[in-house]
Amino acid sequence: SSAPFAASGNQTIDNLIRLKPNEIVGEWRDSTYGIGGGKIPFDVNAALVPAALRSIAKLATAGILDFNATLIDLYAQVWEDSTLQFFEVSLPAETARERVEAYASSSETEGLPSQSSTIDSDVKYYGLALEGNNNLSNVAVMNTDTCFHLFMLNTTNQSQLTTFINATANSIRRRFPAGLLTDVGMLVANPAYGDNPIYAANWTTNAYHGTVVWSWQLAMMAKGLELQLARCSSPSIPEFCTDDTVHNNVKEAYNALWDVIEANSENLSTEVWSWTYDAGSDKFEYIDLGQLPPPAGVSPTESNIVQLWSLTFLAVRRDESLR
Repeated sequence: SSAPFAASGNQTIDNLIRLKPNEIVGEWRDSTYGIGGGKIPFDVNAALVPAALRSIAKLATAGILDFNATLIDLYAQVWEDSTLQFFEVSLPAETARERVEAYASSSETEGLPSQSSTIDSDVKYYGLALEGNNNLSNVAVMNTDTCFHLFMLNTTNQSQLTTFINATANSIRRRFPAGLLTDVGMLVANPAYGDNPIYAANWTTNAYHGTVVWSWQLAMMAKGLELQLARCSSPSIPEFCTDDTVHNNVKEAYNALWDVIEANSENLSTEVWSWTYDAGSDKFEYIDLGQLPPPAGVSPTESNIVQLWSLTFLAVRRDESLR
């Protein structure tokens, strides 16, 4: 299924991996509006496919699978280098400020600051999926699925890697709704930059994959950033490591993420949680997702601690040398 996209001159949307026909879910955001009805998920195409191809090539090299390892590695390289472009969203700083201000002013969360003053450059991020509901060509919700790419791949396209890791760092270090960070964790979705009211309506504090915190995504993002920063001490140093602005930005994001992880240590074994906002203290406060009324037409949900990945932080620790 990866071969058509990898063929010469075939790097088009039509050759990306899609959900099965008539399905609205097919990856980890398995709720009705998790990927906004998108047919072509970001995480599958930009990370899981090339990572799987790399693994197949390694198994073939070891004689475990009967594939041409060199050919499969070439496939992986094409997928790594050529998929991000289809999901990229780029907004001029002024447009970005206007959108987060409009989102904050229309939010049901009373007194929520827009954080627009923290937008110090053009905003770049990668949408959840392509070909979504409501005629959305790109489901332009800022999200944490970039962690798959950081955790699973060591890409070598230097300009693309620098742009990608810097954009990801910006989304983490900025406070919601300008970015993904809150006092209770990093949100898995931020609809504030969408130019259609459907974004704010579908990604909410009471939606399973809305403006909520998932423990395992905290862990994967933290470890993914650490793995990429570790490449700066490897024999083949990526270019972002020698760009002081980008490198410092990534380290700042890593530490901001770990600060909030450590501040919420008592919640890390929980599956998913949400928040309320206290304007008086300017604080996001933890609330179990099951305590909030579900979105219209959706059954109530609750956080489930019986998940093996809820124990991830037994193994994932902060790298003190990166402070």
